[in-house]
Amino acid sequence: MKQAIMAMLAENSTPLSGEEISRRLGVSRVAVWKQIGRLRTCGIDIESTTKGYRLRSLPDTPFPWRFGRRAGQIEYHPELASTMDRAGELARAGCPPFTVVVADRQFQGRGRLARHWQSADGGLYCSLVLRPPLSPREAPLVTFAVALVLVETLAACCAVEARVKWPNDVLVGEAKIAGILAQVEFEADQVRFINLGVGLNLNNRPEVADKPAVSVCQLTGRAVDRSAVLAFFLDRLEERLARFAAAEVVADWKANTLTLGRQVTINTARGNCTGLAVDLDEAGGLILELPDGRRQTIFYGDCLHAPLTGSDQ
Repeated sequence: MKQAIMAMLAENSTPLSGEEISRRLGVSRVAVWKQIGRLRTCGIDIESTTKGYRLRSLPDTPFPWRFGRRAGQIEYHPELASTMDRAGELARAGCPPFTVVVADRQFQGRGRLARHWQSADGGLYCSLVLRPPLSPREAPLVTFAVALVLVETLAACCAVEARVKWPNDVLVGEAKIAGILAQVEFEADQVRFINLGVGLNLNNRPEVADKPAVSVCQLTGRAVDRSAVLAFFLDRLEERLARFAAAEVVADWKANTLTLGRQVTINTARGNCTGLAVDLDEAGGLILELPDGRRQTIFYGDCLHAPLTGSDQ
């Protein structure tokens, strides 16, 4: 009912009477009044006038009712230990694909290699449960597809030009604006589910000691609507996965990356490997040309770009 009331108020620039709202919904005016009160407690600025109710402003909070047909798939929390942990619980309980857990803040948010992910107010922190009909070999490329959709989302919603970094970061210049964490479970030779955690710096001001980071508001001087950004991202990701083709993902990633052509160091559990990043293979492995001329493909690890020289910029 809150979603329906919000839709009505959003469509009308003039006040809408409680009587008219109750008529359209087929409920009592008292029921409408109660729902209006609940919306106000959520931070929705609804003005009461002699002619009815008028929506004065809308917070960017990602309440489920802001997502239309997706409302039943959105689980919103003002604060949560980790959206990934909650998404894992839902995935194993059999939730439908494109279930989304989103939180304003995380107090145990994490990135790759168990690093802490700073989750201050204003960022977009969510985890998605996907169930794509893919083989284990194709599964890692879903992360690459998500990174590409984030690049598209930043351009369309925020007027920010970003690029992708192997294996799962999105950068503006050399500063990180988004990161992706993936967890995959298999059943026989198929993917059972892929949980994807996304941290996107929007209206927050990240302060990361070891690596440069930046947010949309720092780049543009403007705040953006987190709900609108998430809605766009989900729509584009659904479209991308519906036509998923490994070769297309690899080609698009190579066209939008800052990693290829750079000297990089990959930190892995077996040690470090340094070389020139020359290509991406069909499964998402990064192909390095080593100092002795040999080539080596790396599938997992933490990638560090060597600083750009004057001739590289």
